[in-house]
Amino acid sequence: MKTQQYSYRKIRTRGLIQAGGLLQKSGIMDAFLIEPGDDLQDYNSLEKAAKLLGFLTTCLEEHTFDERNFERWRTLGERLLKP
Repeated sequence: MKTQQYSYRKIRTRGLIQAGGLLQKSGIMDAFLIEPGDDLQDYNSLEKAAKLLGFLTTCLEEHTFDERNFERWRTLGERLLKP
């Protein structure tokens, strides 16, 4: 069971790191003045974390998750991921 938990934690951590990389690549981190080394769980960075979470939550609430939007977002994302 320990090995299974460790494996899940490793997979989850990798996904979270990759999501953070996408946030960085999108420019969102710069827009919210979040710099490498900022600890978003620290009291001093709480305002940055709150703004980012509020923004992401608003985006989630204001968009429809349908095939048309998924296709549009995929196309934009593929263009941005190309070197």
